[in-house]
Amino acid sequence: MSAPTLRPARLDDIPTLQAVERDADTRFGVAGDVIPDDDARRAVEAGKITVAEVDGAVVGWVYLGAIAGEPCIGQISVTVAQGRKGIGTALLSHAIAQARARGAPSVVLNTERDRPWNAPWYARHGFVVVPEDQWSPGLRGVTEAQRAAGLDWSTRVHMRKPL
Repeated sequence: MSAPTLRPARLDDIPTLQAVERDADTRFGVAGDVIPDDDARRAVEAGKITVAEVDGAVVGWVYLGAIAGEPCIGQISVTVAQGRKGIGTALLSHAIAQARARGAPSVVLNTERDRPWNAPWYARHGFVVVPEDQWSPGLRGVTEAQRAAGLDWSTRVHMRKPL
């Protein structure tokens, strides 16, 4: 396997981003929702999505946004066929480097706590669970929005990595 090449996403990547996310979500045993076209377009135009290519094919992507000014990894998706080959780690490292280059003191994310490729994976990369009594208003807002969208927060956590 070739090492992944990272590059900013382009508008013509949007259908592939959605296909990668759909494939990656099969690890959860569900066909989840994918990034909507309009959201993807805005994110691509703002430079918030980076893709990983292997042999010229997009096989993964990361979305780096912000919550109340703190960089936030909103999504990392890698195709099942390319899992466990370092692509997710390359995307994560890239997002962390982007946050660091912006002078951010930390980067945050939220994820499922029990899936090995979620919270335990992020913990191996230096992320720690943010106790609920330390949630910022922004993290509380994300939690409430996700609950309203049907996500079960009894299985989710916010995590932060100091930079």
